Amino acid sequence: MADNARELVKQAEQKLKGGGFLSFLGGGPNYSDAQDLYQKAANQYKLVKDWNGAAECFAQCARCAKEGGSQLDEANFYKDAGDVLKKVSTAGAIEQYEKAIAINSAGGRFSNAGKLLLSMAELHESERLAHKETKALYKRAAEMFELDEHGKTSYSKCILKVAEYSAKDGEYDEAIRIFESEGQKATANTLLQYGAKDHFFRAGILHLVVGDPVTIQMARDKYSSWDPRFAGSREGELLDAMAAAVESRDADAFVDKLGEYDAVTKLDAWKTEFLVKVKEQLTGSGGLDDGPDLS
Repeated sequence: MADNARELVKQAEQKLKGGGFLSFLGGGPNYSDAQDLYQKAANQYKLVKDWNGAAECFAQCARCAKEGGSQLDEANFYKDAGDVLKKVSTAGAIEQYEKAIAINSAGGRFSNAGKLLLSMAELHESERLAHKETKALYKRAAEMFELDEHGKTSYSKCILKVAEYSAKDGEYDEAIRIFESEGQKATANTLLQYGAKDHFFRAGILHLVVGDPVTIQMARDKYSSWDPRFAGSREGELLDAMAAAVESRDADAFVDKLGEYDAVTKLDAWKTEFLVKVKEQLTGSGGLDDGPDLS
């Protein structure tokens, strides 16, 4: 199959050379035929798992599409090149994706650009690459989805990731602002109302990390006014209990209330990370070792 692919590439290259001295009679480069041949070659390379060979053929398809005047095809072929390259080279895949993003955004295809940026962010995240770069990609994706009339759900997904990473960078005000904004939006959407309490809960946890009792109380009152169901929810009741424990510097009560909650609903890694910070501020210990197992 690799031999077949190489033969197809030779045929494509010949199509690009055109008809030599007869080119003035219409025998110039045939980009359409060359594109078809490169695409067939790319698929042959995929069958034998030659990802670099496939990516180069898809990139050639993109160049042919550009000459043929199809920006959409050009962008899609660069995306195809990135899709196969990510199996062997994250950096190589991102280089191809960025070409597709530039073409899509320039052409007003913001949803397509956002989806590619989201793929890049998730690729960074899965490989545990520098989280500042991951955060920047999620932010760029959110900006693209914000420009798309039908991208509200994808925007929320990306901007919430920005909030998570902002908190990890110690940018608590920015993270709280995003969680609260997304919580408010969720309360106004029948399909998303259930998720509002989680956004408010995460913002509340960050208020606990900051540790200002007045601000914590204001935040609790604010969330209950935005969503009357929050105060009576398990998350709202836990936030109230933890706030009282923080105000009274009662580490035992803090851990006990977390244990009761965790016995029913396991706390995720992000919440655990910041609840550990609150516990450390109360006792100076290294974690919630006396309470629920949050590992």
